[in-house]
Amino acid sequence: MRRMMIGAVVTALVATVAVGPRADAAPSSVVFPVDSLHEPLTQRDIHGTLHEAPCAAGTVVLLQHGLSYTRRAWDRPGYSVVEPLLASGFDVVTVDRLGYGESTLPSGYDVSSEAHAYNTAQIVEALRGEYGYEHVVIGGHSAGSETSLLAAGLFGAGDAVLGLGYHHFPSDQIVTDVVTGDIPRALQDDYEYFLGTPEHRAGMFYTDAADAVVVADDTAHAVLTPSGEIFSIGKQPSRYVVPAIDVPVFLQFGDSDRLFPAEFADEEQALFTAPVDVDIVTDAGHSFMLHPTGPAGSARLAAWVADRFEGCG
Repeated sequence: MRRMMIGAVVTALVATVAVGPRADAAPSSVVFPVDSLHEPLTQRDIHGTLHEAPCAAGTVVLLQHGLSYTRRAWDRPGYSVVEPLLASGFDVVTVDRLGYGESTLPSGYDVSSEAHAYNTAQIVEALRGEYGYEHVVIGGHSAGSETSLLAAGLFGAGDAVLGLGYHHFPSDQIVTDVVTGDIPRALQDDYEYFLGTPEHRAGMFYTDAADAVVVADDTAHAVLTPSGEIFSIGKQPSRYVVPAIDVPVFLQFGDSDRLFPAEFADEEQALFTAPVDVDIVTDAGHSFMLHPTGPAGSARLAAWVADRFEGCG
């Protein structure tokens, strides 16, 4: 297995693709109208945030959250995944996937893993067309990784893929939780609380190494999950298309992840025909970005992107 050096840190911008610095820009709201896969002739709005680098970037990174999250998970003070990417000269777009946060959906049954992937492909097209980016890197955490992998394999979306906290060898614990808890709840309502209770969710997502204040804040901001995604994600449809991905892939896992154990990283890497790099975040659980070792992992992620695309400077 090829692994990135644990001590790698982004220390400099690697190249210049635009004309000099620009004034620091505050994050701005963006909206991507997308055709709905499950509602013929209907458009839905995907709401997000555009974070701009201090210079005119030619590459943008699209980040997508997992079940029970919204886009705020990517930019928590002290644990930001966005900041090292900006410092490396890349713009970043974080979105609320359909049915989460501001991207409202009247019925949670009207979405699926395949629909999320279709939405992602449309967002990538908009970022290349309307927004004018030369390169679009797509990535996500957990279910957001499923969305990104499926979009890359099925629709050819993205110039590279970041798969975080997700593989195709889930633990017995998460399979049991979904089958005996999440699916029955999803059958009763179109939105459900992933993993059942705040206490169980926190126990599955975090280790004792996590800051209790961060865990409490994350728990307080958990949102309901669309039941249509619960029904569709269990079969992990991206497993059938990952061999079709023909762009570089970065996989990152927490070494104590209870949902997608890091011990299966080699098996996951073997599913791909594209070049894959694997990184392990030590002393971290499923939501490893929000553990004390998470920022170092995010710096390594930014370094991997900077090795493959020119950041502005």
